[in-house]
Amino acid sequence: TVDTVTRPGAIVSGKVTFSDGQRGTWYLDQMGRLGIGADTPGYKPTQADLANFQAQLDAELAKAGF
Repeated sequence: TVDTVTRPGAIVSGKVTFSDGQRGTWYLDQMGRLGIGADTPGYKPTQADLANFQAQLDAELAKAGF
């Protein structure tokens, strides 16, 4: 999802749920770098989950005009 109120220091932010049910937050900073933080310390999503997330994020950001 894309947050309606962007977190400080980001140009856009939101939440993500990966295929295994793990959740986290994401943001794009002022330099256009993507950051992902998992709710569970040490969790790392699979490469397939990351690729799927990025594809869905691109679609959501395009709808929002980014």
